Amino acid sequence: MIQPISTRSIGLVLGLSLITTTSSFQPSSRRSNNGILLTQVVASQRKIKPSPRHDATSLNAITPAAALSAVGAPIGSLAVLAFVILVHEGGHFIAARSLGINVDEFSVGIGPRILGVRRRLVDGKFVFDKIDEAANEEEGVEPDEQANDGIEFSLRALPIGGYVRFPENYNRTLAFEQEDASRKARYEARLMRLEDASAFEKTLEAMAAKSFVFNVMSLGLLKKWQSNREEEQLMQAEEEAELKSPRTVKSNGNNNGSWWSAMPWVAKKDEEEELNGDDKLAILKAAKLPDIDYFKDPNLLQNRPWQERSIVLSGGVVFNILLAFACYFGELTGGRGLPTPIFDTGTVITQMPGKDSPSFGLLKQGDIIVGVNNVILSAANSEPNMYASQKEISDIISTVRETPNGESIKLTIVHGRNSDSTDVVSVSPKRNDEGLASIGVTLGANYLRTDMVQASSIFDAISKAGSAVYEITSQTASSIFGLLIGFLFGKGLPAGTSMSGPIGVVKTGAQVVSSSDFAAVVAFAASISVNLAVVNSLPLPALDGGQLAFVLAEAAAGRRIDQRTQEGINAGALFILLIFSFSTAIGDVTSLFR
Repeated sequence: MIQPISTRSIGLVLGLSLITTTSSFQPSSRRSNNGILLTQVVASQRKIKPSPRHDATSLNAITPAAALSAVGAPIGSLAVLAFVILVHEGGHFIAARSLGINVDEFSVGIGPRILGVRRRLVDGKFVFDKIDEAANEEEGVEPDEQANDGIEFSLRALPIGGYVRFPENYNRTLAFEQEDASRKARYEARLMRLEDASAFEKTLEAMAAKSFVFNVMSLGLLKKWQSNREEEQLMQAEEEAELKSPRTVKSNGNNNGSWWSAMPWVAKKDEEEELNGDDKLAILKAAKLPDIDYFKDPNLLQNRPWQERSIVLSGGVVFNILLAFACYFGELTGGRGLPTPIFDTGTVITQMPGKDSPSFGLLKQGDIIVGVNNVILSAANSEPNMYASQKEISDIISTVRETPNGESIKLTIVHGRNSDSTDVVSVSPKRNDEGLASIGVTLGANYLRTDMVQASSIFDAISKAGSAVYEITSQTASSIFGLLIGFLFGKGLPAGTSMSGPIGVVKTGAQVVSSSDFAAVVAFAASISVNLAVVNSLPLPALDGGQLAFVLAEAAAGRRIDQRTQEGINAGALFILLIFSFSTAIGDVTSLFR
């Protein structure tokens, strides 16, 4: 990874943001009031006894066990996330070090450092020193100076991301100072261009100079247009300087000229013109972005062949897939078996419709919808599984929302699992507060039970674990790609699909941990690991897949892509990912108070 620290962190945050959208291992599901399916990893169904009534003056005391569970479950969820991130970043780290590539820091978590040690090689032995940032600040030791002396291992405050930091391949401080001077000169050059520019050109110049969003939306074309104008301006100034130089020398050096041309103020005017021309040319030359002097150290990641860089960039994804395989393999060989939820066709009405619901008196709790408008649901024609059940729910919601005002929707239902007869009822959807058509019911997958799949041998365990990894990876990839395509075409989230950020994932993980079912915790860890692998494989800038795309493009073209261009593209993508992650976090916090 050749990008700043935050690039890696956001990549993992984005992965967590898409987890709830694509995967779950739930034997039960529920739907929120706004009609969005929430899938949860729940290992067992437990009946909760109603608490006894208390009068208004009594205090409801919480037991120590309940208090410990309330605190311990979120901590356990964060521990699972941190472990998955540790494995992901460990893949990058091990791949880099096995190839002899220098690494500055290995960090689990983002934000302030809680604990850190530095590994150094002293007299042929590894020595670990505790990192004391307060003492370093007092002594004026810069982070770069610390990084040059061994590898730092850090645990940071927020376990929702992580990174492996590689050394820079150029002096970033010097480059920043040069770019800052160049930026000021470009501003002066832009003012010169605006003097003779048209209104349209002035508008484009302002957008290119001041609007980061427009530059990102134009994929850098607007910035490229501005760079071409700067080059043309410099070439024109150089040509003008060459044309003016002979005339100025002739005017000043011609002693046989007219008496008027020999006057002091006329000579002074020529000198001022020459000086002004030199100043203009000097500004335009300073506006040109200086070349960066890259280091030639062969142990830097950026200086390695594309094959080795590809291995390092792919290490995190490969380790996440291996972690999921190990989770399933361990359950098949050393645990009770691989928990496999079993579903039946149809979608269950999980709650009794309210009196003001369009379905009141027509549908009741426990009814199973197996068809819509005389069309049998898709899962009836395929193997019922979790993803097929989610698709059924999504199809029903989409059909309801697309029903025109005043028309009815025909539902083919079965009254309970023990019933063999089917009925067809007509329901007229109503618009809710959000303007969406609804029939006023809560839907859930037709879950039957969870079977514990056993392995008869080691080879059978390898086969079944591999099949489980392939299934969840393919389904996750299909869901995420479908989600992204929907966003690109303005369709938004598919009906019946929810999206949660890191806070929502931690909440779901806390529910899993509180169940005290180790198999469910393992399935949760495998689910997160696969999601991170799939998301980080996306060919988006600032993610592993995007970095790998740059490397493969270099290999195909046979030459290096300008590093500053890469950093600019990654900065734009990072900005978009920040907005996306912030929006999911807001949604998570809002959902906590519903």
